[in-house]
Amino acid sequence: MFHPNILCMGRGSLENTEKLIGQIEPERILMVTGPNVRKLGIADRVLTAAGSYRNRVELFINPKPEPDISIVEQCARHIREGGYDLVIGLGGGSPLDVAKGAAVVATHDGEMRPLLGMNRLQRKGIPTILIPTTAGSGTDVTRAVVVSVPEDKSKRSIWDHRTMAEAVIVDPELMVHMPPGLTAETGFDALVHAIEGHTARGANPFSRMYTAEAVRLIGAYIARACRNGRDMEAREAMARGATYAGIGMTNSGLGAIHALALGVDSCEGFNHCRSLSVLAPWVMRFNRIGNESLYADIAEALGEKIEGISVEEASLKASQCVVRICREIGISIYLKDCGISKDKVRSLAVGAYTVGQRLLPMNCRDVSQEDALALFEQAFGG
Repeated sequence: MFHPNILCMGRGSLENTEKLIGQIEPERILMVTGPNVRKLGIADRVLTAAGSYRNRVELFINPKPEPDISIVEQCARHIREGGYDLVIGLGGGSPLDVAKGAAVVATHDGEMRPLLGMNRLQRKGIPTILIPTTAGSGTDVTRAVVVSVPEDKSKRSIWDHRTMAEAVIVDPELMVHMPPGLTAETGFDALVHAIEGHTARGANPFSRMYTAEAVRLIGAYIARACRNGRDMEAREAMARGATYAGIGMTNSGLGAIHALALGVDSCEGFNHCRSLSVLAPWVMRFNRIGNESLYADIAEALGEKIEGISVEEASLKASQCVVRICREIGISIYLKDCGISKDKVRSLAVGAYTVGQRLLPMNCRDVSQEDALALFEQAFGG
């Protein structure tokens, strides 16, 4: 199983920051974060928690909501030129990916493109401590660094265990700032990580312990967290769920929901969550054929009573639960609601199938181009 060396979870776990830094004994520390995290005072809280190491910390502000190669390489140059020997990533998925990516690019000649793909790193990067402020991306506990590639408007990744953090701090008290919309979007991303991780071809009994619990936690608490951001029971459950989902899926892989979403992410009016939500119910219905028991397990984890019904009926309830959750948290499941016209569906499906090839082999059921088109036609909506 791949996971961070040290994982501190729960309310107040930020207090471990100084101790964790002390185990690395750095001379110079670069904290990579975003402008909103700094504005909200969260960066100052982490600096305070750094204790005696506070004066060794400098900030690198990542202004981009979606990281691309240029910002990672810029940060890597900053690390190399400044002689930093610890990188702290603080924020949502974007600054955490920049921190992880820059830490390894800095030890590989400063260029990211040659590192994109699976297991292309030659050595570990600069040590990292990652502190998420959202419950969603899971990048703090995965071996992936996902970035946009401007020249072809695609998303690609470094996938290598050498990107794993030395330590991760998951403190739900840092997540109370999240507005309902962001809570819904990041939480749904984590739910799809868990569902796809549970059903991926690379899943195993150990990874499924994490993904099953992630599905249960997120299904039970996502709507509560959206309704009341200061409901700490819900926030803590979502933080745990997102972390478990990340650990599970980095050890099992993903599937066709994420694969096909890669072709939608760059469309105007879409973000990653919208791309997932318009595909998740239809891909789940498609995938359950031949995998009924796995999807019955997901339905049960989402709170469905499946005693006394066939495994086929139970498996169908999994996608029905996801539709219900989307409605509860205000996320559409139809392309037509997101500005996509009917005449664009075919070209969108073909493009998504093409760019999704690196993830589609992980899916629990083979997906043809014709299958992809049928899924996108369902996703358009009646």
